[in-house]
Amino acid sequence: MGMFDFMFGAGSPEMKPTSATAIPEYLQAAGANLVGAAQDVAQEEYVPYTDPMLAAMTPEQLAAQQQGIGMAGVSTGQMAPAMAAMQGATGGPTAAQISGYMSPYMTGVADVAAQKMRDQSAIQQQQIAASAAGSGGLDSTRYAIQEAERQKNLTTGVGDLYAKAQAEAYQQAGDMAQFAQTQGLAGALGQGTLAAQQQGLGMADVQQQLGIGALTQGANQQGLDLAYNQWQQEQQHPQSQLNWLSGIMSMDPNQQSTTTQTAVSQPGFFQNMLGLGASAANIAGSLGWKPFGAQ
Repeated sequence: MGMFDFMFGAGSPEMKPTSATAIPEYLQAAGANLVGAAQDVAQEEYVPYTDPMLAAMTPEQLAAQQQGIGMAGVSTGQMAPAMAAMQGATGGPTAAQISGYMSPYMTGVADVAAQKMRDQSAIQQQQIAASAAGSGGLDSTRYAIQEAERQKNLTTGVGDLYAKAQAEAYQQAGDMAQFAQTQGLAGALGQGTLAAQQQGLGMADVQQQLGIGALTQGANQQGLDLAYNQWQQEQQHPQSQLNWLSGIMSMDPNQQSTTTQTAVSQPGFFQNMLGLGASAANIAGSLGWKPFGAQ
């Protein structure tokens, strides 16, 4: 290198290494094909899934649903007689209910007994009159008293007889009405209990049908899920193939890295001095120094 080149020319070139990867031609062609295929896949239109994804209710489930709807409120309606019977039994039988059980033969029986009392009283009257006639005292005070006593006893006895018969008949009728009411209440409660049991059995049948239907519906749902998964795999197959091919290409052992040396020119002595002068001027200017003649 001459003095001129040293002062004003460029300095000695410096060799710097640079790296590059050499891709085989067959991989370059495959890469171009891969990019083209990826572009084709990216331009494909969206394809919606049109097959059913949820399994429909089975015949067993539909039948159980209708059966459950039909059973709603049935036991409540069947319990209504029991509720009415319970409310009616709160105060016991009414007078009208008791009168319905009054024996129609009560008056006849009482009449027979009353007639016997009258017959006995008539005999007593004859005896009193005969006794008074024998003593010549039919018009006496004693006869009058005995006769009045007889009539009083007859009237009282007949009245007590009818009252007692009426009371006994009413008591019997009341007992019968109470028994009938109790039996009716028991029957109504039994009917309500039977209705509740029947509804319980019906609901058990509903649950059984629902369980069987759920098993069938679950199996149908698995089939639909399997079909949807297969459809997804078909839709994703091109992308999977592209990813697989891209991975194979990235692992190709035939790709080679090469390192080359590149010459980089260095500045000469004078260029370096000019650079240092410019740097010094900039530093002086920042400190407030001005060149000669500058205002």
